[in-house]
Amino acid sequence: MRGYFTLPGTYSCIPCKHCGARPVIAIVDDGEYVVKCPTDASHYQTHPGLIDIDDWNEHNSKPVNSPADVSPGILNDHFFQLNGAIVSADNAD
Repeated sequence: MRGYFTLPGTYSCIPCKHCGARPVIAIVDDGEYVVKCPTDASHYQTHPGLIDIDDWNEHNSKPVNSPADVSPGILNDHFFQLNGAIVSADNAD
């Protein structure tokens, strides 16, 4: 038997960080399982084995202590962050 199992709505799991879909449990070869995104195979999935919801939740949650990257992508050489504000390198003094 191959296919997907949906997680009950009462079970706490974090949605996919890429698309927001609720994960499913998929059966892979040798009777092992993966927790994966149902919409796209390129999104994160757990390693084959036992059903590991904790691993799924860990990889789909955003780090609590990491600051958001608000700096401009192309102009990184000309700007830097100072106390959370983006400041031009010309006005750094």
